[in-house]
Amino acid sequence: MMFSTVYASDAAWNDTHWKNARFDELLKMGRVETDQAKRRTIYVEMQRIVHNDGGTVLPLFLSDVFATTDKVGLPDVIGGNWELDGCKAAERWWFA
Repeated sequence: MMFSTVYASDAAWNDTHWKNARFDELLKMGRVETDQAKRRTIYVEMQRIVHNDGGTVLPLFLSDVFATTDKVGLPDVIGGNWELDGCKAAERWWFA
């Protein structure tokens, strides 16, 4: 899915406008290949092409701060998928 959405030459989210004819050819082949071993080989080559030639830059600006206090009650399991307990802190946390 990511290959079609971001890395295909005509993908709407191809923000860097990266184009690679071999990649596009493999993408079409991989979409219709039913043999799992052959399909894996195709996608491995696509991954190598993106790794070696791809146009993606992923800037990362990590500014999260984590702190604890005994004045706030928390559930036993806290979601790590988004900030503040999966953006559910207001629903799941309480003042102790």
